[in-house]
Amino acid sequence: MNTVAFWIESNLSNVEQLINKYDQYADQGHDDFAEMYREDRDDFKKAVALFRQSDAEALSQHVDYMDTSPREELVVAFAKDLGTQFIELTLGYELRS
Repeated sequence: MNTVAFWIESNLSNVEQLINKYDQYADQGHDDFAEMYREDRDDFKKAVALFRQSDAEALSQHVDYMDTSPREELVVAFAKDLGTQFIELTLGYELRS
């Protein structure tokens, strides 16, 4: 897969599952928590949009500014979809098994 195809065509099924999980949390939560989950879900969606735009720098900055727990979940989901090398080189995180 060439570089352009990587950004556009890569399967992000684990990231999509994370988005769906936070949608469910928002639907089941009380008003305060529901809003928090929606904000986290929107951060995940923005990360996907930045990824699809091949904007590695903006993606990395966006992920860095996210709240800790959802950021960690997103990094793990990206690692499952794209591999740990992508996480290390693009986002600057090292995952240990």
